[in-house]
Amino acid sequence: MAKSAQRLEARRLRRQGYSINEIASKVTISKRTVSRWCRDIVLNRRQKKILWARAKSKYAINFRKYLERKSLRTKNKIKTLRVKGINKIGSLSERELFVVGASLYWAEGFKKDTRIGFANSDLDMIKLFIRWLTKCLKITKDNLTFCVTVNASYRRKIAEIERYWVKSLGVSRKQFTRPFFQEVKWRKKYEKPEEYHGVLRVRVVKSLDLLREVNGYIEGLRRSV
Repeated sequence: MAKSAQRLEARRLRRQGYSINEIASKVTISKRTVSRWCRDIVLNRRQKKILWARAKSKYAINFRKYLERKSLRTKNKIKTLRVKGINKIGSLSERELFVVGASLYWAEGFKKDTRIGFANSDLDMIKLFIRWLTKCLKITKDNLTFCVTVNASYRRKIAEIERYWVKSLGVSRKQFTRPFFQEVKWRKKYEKPEEYHGVLRVRVVKSLDLLREVNGYIEGLRRSV
């Protein structure tokens, strides 16, 4: 395109409300040249409004793309770090499982009782505790009892909740004792109430002596600090 034609095109675009940057890109000339060619053009209110709307739209598009890129980078970083963490743990040896279970009991287990006991709402943590009992302490599953604790507002769903725990843990419904209902009104509302399964209490029958030994494990951990 000849220089004169470029100049005419640049001035035409400027009158339509295009920015200096946009004109330079479209006509393939420098911003400095565009500015010199169009310095005498005074935009009216309508043209300024068009220019502002165009700039605002372009900014919104670029900002959205920036957020999308940032979100993707964050997701990839989270995924990478999660995999790194998984690999660091790897498979637990029996000794490692023993120490993990003792630490878990120190944190969440029933210490001042007559039986081994543990309570949590996290299914995987319950599974880890039972694995510790069966693998390290040689307790069979049929020596376990279970009790579900739920808010009283879930009273009508207690059978469904207990079925969830029975199926998830592969135990017998007969091992469940009477559920406990908390008579407290919740202020917090869960986004997915169907995923609420209460707190499960796991106990080992006739385990007073074993509990005393487990308290010794905790003391051993305490002394290693």
